[in-house]
Amino acid sequence: MVASSAAVWYPTVFPDRCDGCEGFEQPKCIEFCPYGVFELRDGKAVVTRPQKCVYGCIACERLCPKKAIAFPQRIAAMSKVPKDKGLLRKVECRNCGKTFWTNRDVDLCFDCEKLL
Repeated sequence: MVASSAAVWYPTVFPDRCDGCEGFEQPKCIEFCPYGVFELRDGKAVVTRPQKCVYGCIACERLCPKKAIAFPQRIAAMSKVPKDKGLLRKVECRNCGKTFWTNRDVDLCFDCEKLL
């Protein structure tokens, strides 16, 4: 399925990382992509036809030897600070003083929570 205007999906090429696959005949992404999403400009791969990218395809990202290509959800993931992933933490109940383990953002044990 080709990306529609409702579904934004196309690669981003980071120019500071892309060297146009120096030493190869042409950039791997240009050579591989059958939809013509990329062109070579000033020695670097550039996304010139984003609307032709196939939704969900990330093959060019994997082919890039310089890791200069990323897709929307991967860019968002790279910029986020990792959370605690729901890991348990030790908490002291502010009401009764009992120590308990939780992955919720609370400072009352289950027994004291029931009383409220």
